[in-house]
Amino acid sequence: MVRCGACAGGSFGGFFSVTEASVSGNYPSEPIVPHEPTRIELEYCKDCGLIRQVPGKVVELNYHGIFRGTAKQLPHYAEDIMTALPSYGVQPGDLVLEVGANDGTFLRELRSRGYQNLLGIEPSTQLAEFSRQSGLEILNSYFDRRLAAEIRATRGPVQAVICRHTLEHVPDIFEFTRATADVLADDGVSLIEVPDADWVVTNLFAHEIWDEHITYFRAQSLRRLLENCGLRPIELRRMRFRDTRNLLCWSTLAAKTASQAVDLLDDEADVDAVAEFQSRWDDFSQRLRGKLLASPKPIVGIGASHIQLNFFNFAGLGDLVDSLIDDDETKAGRFAPLARAVPIRSTDQTLATMRQGTLLRTAFPYPCWEGRLEGTLRGYGVVSINPYGLQK
Repeated sequence: MVRCGACAGGSFGGFFSVTEASVSGNYPSEPIVPHEPTRIELEYCKDCGLIRQVPGKVVELNYHGIFRGTAKQLPHYAEDIMTALPSYGVQPGDLVLEVGANDGTFLRELRSRGYQNLLGIEPSTQLAEFSRQSGLEILNSYFDRRLAAEIRATRGPVQAVICRHTLEHVPDIFEFTRATADVLADDGVSLIEVPDADWVVTNLFAHEIWDEHITYFRAQSLRRLLENCGLRPIELRRMRFRDTRNLLCWSTLAAKTASQAVDLLDDEADVDAVAEFQSRWDDFSQRLRGKLLASPKPIVGIGASHIQLNFFNFAGLGDLVDSLIDDDETKAGRFAPLARAVPIRSTDQTLATMRQGTLLRTAFPYPCWEGRLEGTLRGYGVVSINPYGLQK
């Protein structure tokens, strides 16, 4: 039995078990499903509420070969993060480390604000090279205590460690977080940002569950992890971004600071909501499937990103969806590998040809896009369904 990485607890319960037929970023040009379905199995810690993929059944991924930039995903509150650094004593000449630098977007924003002593860590070979082309210093590696010791020995202690949407992908969260404490200066500060699992639990947003996410944090489990790794959380907030919500936690070294926590959070969902997530999802999926079976054909979903594919896979609707709408040039004209290959068409093509059927409002982060499609197609008699509106 593998104990909880956040609190070392040993008591777990089942959270969610589903099959994912698609792989993020895989859109074949031919109508084929090119791989075997992936089973995702999650459990929750009964002591701290952390949710994780079941040890021994973790979906293993190699990030060295992934080339998927996140420039378009920089949230509106990134400005608040950068503005907060001076208030924590971080000066323009201080060493700032970003773990999970991706395509260098955040580091370039910091540089534009006068920070020059910047270092990034990124396991993707292509993303690391892309960042270097803009003059950034990037270590093409995974982050652990060995690398933290190497950085401290060669560059000195780090004044600020920024880690945005990386920790949830890490197999050993204790090792990773302890490395953050190892590399931090005595008076330094760290920021860890992760998706807020309570947003998934309370809203039944199973589409936010992803094979790349090994761990799902709630407020208490994130605090427990940081504290057990020698960090003192001093500010923990929830921040909305599009249709998601994230946890942002600023911390200092527990043994070196007398800082007082100014805004810490409790968990939002109670233990019953966590324990009943699977049964609630199964009931919802059954009602939605029944609704679609009785709806006019064809069935067309909005969006072909991983959140939409997850939604259709997890709800068992892959055999009912006839096409998807997406304007991304890497997707339109290709196929989405659901239970069967589903064609992806652009907005313009859909508006020009769809004259009957049912539109599914599944472009969760983009209600304006949904509204435009729904408003235009309503004139042709196309009906629309808001799936999550069917929740009890």
